[in-house]
Amino acid sequence: MAKRLKARVALLSLGEIMYPQDYLADVINEVRGCVKKMDAELAAAHTIMCEEDGAAALLAMQGKVFDVIIANFVSWHITPYVMQVLRHFRDVPILIWGIGGKTDASGKLHSPAAAAGITALTPVLAEMGFRYKVICQKPDEPMRVKEVADFLRTAATANYVRNARIGLIGYADMGLYTCAYDKLAIYDKLGIDIEDYFAYEITNKMKNLAAEDVAAAVGDIKRNMKFENKIPNATLDKAARLYLAMKGKADSRDLDAISIKCVNGVTSQMGFNPCLAQTLLATKDLSVICECDAYGLVTNIMLSGLTGQTSAFAENYEVFDDSVLVGVCGFIPPDFADGEQKIRSANLGETNKGISNVSRMKTGTVTYARFYQSCGRFKLFLSRGEAMPNPKWTELGWAEPTPDFPSVLLKLEIPVQKYLENVPGQHIIMVYGDWVEQMKDLCNLLDVEVVRE
Repeated sequence: MAKRLKARVALLSLGEIMYPQDYLADVINEVRGCVKKMDAELAAAHTIMCEEDGAAALLAMQGKVFDVIIANFVSWHITPYVMQVLRHFRDVPILIWGIGGKTDASGKLHSPAAAAGITALTPVLAEMGFRYKVICQKPDEPMRVKEVADFLRTAATANYVRNARIGLIGYADMGLYTCAYDKLAIYDKLGIDIEDYFAYEITNKMKNLAAEDVAAAVGDIKRNMKFENKIPNATLDKAARLYLAMKGKADSRDLDAISIKCVNGVTSQMGFNPCLAQTLLATKDLSVICECDAYGLVTNIMLSGLTGQTSAFAENYEVFDDSVLVGVCGFIPPDFADGEQKIRSANLGETNKGISNVSRMKTGTVTYARFYQSCGRFKLFLSRGEAMPNPKWTELGWAEPTPDFPSVLLKLEIPVQKYLENVPGQHIIMVYGDWVEQMKDLCNLLDVEVVRE
């Protein structure tokens, strides 16, 4: 199910016909060489120095689909020449990439005036509602290849998000309002059509699985995970069946994300928690969350698509002076485990007699976010923090010896009070590394408002 994000790029090299063409050609060739080495598809490349060049570029590009257009200013450029092309691609993100001048041996700077061309274009794009980003290099500066490549990945991710598929088995577990969603609004805004499935279909799939497939899945669990206590074979069988049934559904519908009702679903009706099944499902290509949290899954898709990493949710448990204890009662993706994956039989109350993932969660810099809807607008709560080792703790009510749930002490870069007043739900979605600026670019392309407090 892996989906490779690779931007389809149109590169427009923009210059002035009165300037030395040999000089500009060298710069254009260097830029094209850089783009060809990026993880992107160079689907079109045209040089525009005059009105006729613009008309020829438009003729060649019409009818083609691009994820991003690079408007590469190698010098001053007369705006109408390129606008006759861009006006036909208003929904395509524009990366404006300006190349600075060069200083000769005597110390004199020779300026091709790319900044003038850029600042003549940006007000036009803003007025016409384009989504764009500007990278303007300083004189004599090396090519800013990483920034350009990052934006190409961001543009490809925006396209990926708009074509993502989410499947829910149930709706808003426990009746939680933060897990509800507006199906029409999210389809209209982002193109994501959230599918829902009858739970009977999944339980029927569980019953009808081939015995050898279930045995193979149980065998994989025993080989790849450390058992912290004795886990009944019957419970392992149930978890493996749920995993295979959900995976079969995800594969058949080409899903990017999936969730199943937990507390008022699998746990209360089937007598075991879905944590181990979710652990086996969760990868960078298939996002998984508890409690049919649709907007949490949208956040997962954004973070995983942008970073190429697995992202995962964590829940708020306790607050301290400058940090929040965040964790999950028995589920993290394998990529989040620090060292070996550990599982144990663990009970909460009379109905939950399932298997909990008790792996230690990795520490380090994290980006965390949550997509949500407020006052008719889609927004993204976004920040970064430092995941630090958690204190010894347990959630009230679990049978002794209580399980050590995957968790970290999340040190915030914003005041805890601000966090509590603005975090739009009990689940936040985390990914390792600092991706705040790239996420802001992604939200700009998707027309999603970023909330940083």
